[in-house]
Amino acid sequence: MVYNGKPSRGCLTCRARRIKCDEGKPTCKRCEKSGRECAGYRPDFDIVHRDQTKSTTRRLRMTEAADTSQASGSGSSSHSSRFVFVSVQQPQRAHVHSSGKLRLPGPIRDSTCPSPSPAMPIPVTHRAACHFASNFVLLPLAATDHGFMEYLAPLVGSEPHDSALRHAFNACAFSLLNNRAKADSVDLAKMALKEHTLALGKTHSALRHPPTAKTDAALVAVLLLSMYEYITGFKEPHMLAWRSHIDGAVQIVRDRGRAEMCSTKTGTLLFNAVRNRLISRSLSAGMPLPFGVDWWTSRGGGTRSLAEAAEHFSLRTAQLFGDTSHLLEKTNTHTPEGIASVLEMWKRVNAMDQEIADWLVAIPAEYRAKTLCWIADGPPHALTPLDQLEAFPGSRVDVYPDFVTARAHNSAHVSRLLLAALSIRLAAWLCSPADYRLTPEYQAARVISEAAIADIIASVPYHLGWHTRRGDLFRNVPDMSTFACGRDEPFKALPAMFILWPITTVKNYDMTTDRQRVWAKGRLQFIEDQVGLKYAALVNKFELRFPSMMIRSGGLAAVPGPLEKKGIQGLPLRP
Repeated sequence: MVYNGKPSRGCLTCRARRIKCDEGKPTCKRCEKSGRECAGYRPDFDIVHRDQTKSTTRRLRMTEAADTSQASGSGSSSHSSRFVFVSVQQPQRAHVHSSGKLRLPGPIRDSTCPSPSPAMPIPVTHRAACHFASNFVLLPLAATDHGFMEYLAPLVGSEPHDSALRHAFNACAFSLLNNRAKADSVDLAKMALKEHTLALGKTHSALRHPPTAKTDAALVAVLLLSMYEYITGFKEPHMLAWRSHIDGAVQIVRDRGRAEMCSTKTGTLLFNAVRNRLISRSLSAGMPLPFGVDWWTSRGGGTRSLAEAAEHFSLRTAQLFGDTSHLLEKTNTHTPEGIASVLEMWKRVNAMDQEIADWLVAIPAEYRAKTLCWIADGPPHALTPLDQLEAFPGSRVDVYPDFVTARAHNSAHVSRLLLAALSIRLAAWLCSPADYRLTPEYQAARVISEAAIADIIASVPYHLGWHTRRGDLFRNVPDMSTFACGRDEPFKALPAMFILWPITTVKNYDMTTDRQRVWAKGRLQFIEDQVGLKYAALVNKFELRFPSMMIRSGGLAAVPGPLEKKGIQGLPLRP
């Protein structure tokens, strides 16, 4: 037998966190001090053998098969899920008791499957499913009605084990668990890649048949394949693979029609999910929205929720982004007609920005950001490298009622940054060949941009759990975000994914200071290393600057770009 070193006798929680355990009994003291629940210790039999022999592996598989057959015989169907959090029923809303404690709905935590004892090893499939649900499936509270992927549990639970949706879910779950915790004898990366390959084949097969192509399960499978690219973040040639999946999701929505999609609650949630992904798709490619803004607006009139209003602004911003690019491409000379068209577009952009500014001011008090504290710009922060600080020195730290509300605020701030970039780009065309940075339009856009950048930076610590790790200082911080599985952790993948696009926008923006840029790159590195979203490494690698690079690509800049001055090579410019 090959000697593989001394096996760790630490508790399961410390092993998952990859830190040294003090092996205290009956529970680990390090877990108690950090406020975490100790998951207990492995049996001595598992520690000694560690599933190295065929007989040990066979006994473990027989035990798992017996557990599965016992669970299926207690009333579940032949296609019942082995995932701890999955249920065929619709999830109920969580609610808060008068004592302030949150009660999660019963169907999400399967009561028919008892919690394993600390000494019982948990199958990796269960661990991965619960880990994914505890990081991405956000249940709405009655106070906010803001959730994320709450449709996933009933859909996955109702699908057979060999379906495209199950394979896509497994691929995402295994890859996320692989990025956050390592297994002793299981190659999670290989398992995730296998499930992803099966999911692609099953999805293509389902989309070729009209009866299965228009189902909710097929659409969710495509969305999960897009999320898989965010989690794994493969190398540069595949960094835009998520776009093709979004294009496929848009095609499914178009074939089904908006009326059919929005006729059910699940269909409406899926329609909104595709719409949200389409915003990033359109802005990253600079293309206009397919079918126009009105087609993607779920409400023809009336009062929109906070998230819907923010997405509506993002849709209109994406449309303006595409319209501006198309206008400047076809308007090559400063003719009276061309000047009038560009000036009219500049007015539309500024009117849109003013509308968003008025909306931010009118947000009800219960949905506004609250400043938790201010971070001093000096010792002891001066002793830590800037890219390793959790909060930016000299900035405030804002908290929000929930992560979806925070995303709505940041969507508005990003829209204002993009609109300011469009305003500068149009002003540069109007004043060319003069230096556009000397115009009053540039100065006005700079003021707007600096304020939006400060607001985004102030929200980053909240998304990455800075306040949760300082419970001794901030005991009264509201936490209205409830995930479908697991316990509260210092940081979650969902809010990190929400803040990924705003941080990237700040990193690449012209008005961002050098210190802010270094700090933003450090936060992206944190999301890659600690949270487990590897796509952050790809967006962190490329050095972009906008709107200056867009202006230079059109031949309108009279001065060198910021990257040329520092000798930094960015992406090749458009000819």
